[in-house]
Amino acid sequence: MATQELLERIQSELIESGNDTRYRLGGYEFVLNGMEFYLTSLGEKRHVSGQELTKGLLLFAQKQFGPIAETVLQYWGIERSDDLGNIVYNLIGLGIMSKQPEDSIDHFHAITEFPDYFAQLTTFKIDKDVIKRVKGA
Repeated sequence: MATQELLERIQSELIESGNDTRYRLGGYEFVLNGMEFYLTSLGEKRHVSGQELTKGLLLFAQKQFGPIAETVLQYWGIERSDDLGNIVYNLIGLGIMSKQPEDSIDHFHAITEFPDYFAQLTTFKIDKDVIKRVKGA
């Protein structure tokens, strides 16, 4: 879990300093907590790829926020996998996260479209034609 001290450092060194104002502090906290969640779910602490981390973070968002997950991420400035990569690499730049020599921010590029990802997780879908027929009856 991200500590208050760590969050204050991120706020100060990234957001307030103007180094990167694209993302709200909650987005950084989400990535840190989501990574911890994902590694715990794997049962081991190990290096994960950008693609694997992105999928783990989206699963974490779904578990944390349910049907409003995409909206919460958007509020924090996170609208695509590239945004997750930018946050991760900002955290690497601060020495909070680490990377392997073969890692690249490009590994977060265009992994999945968030609307498509969250739509596939929705178990209850409404057929709009059925609603029109019922309203018209």
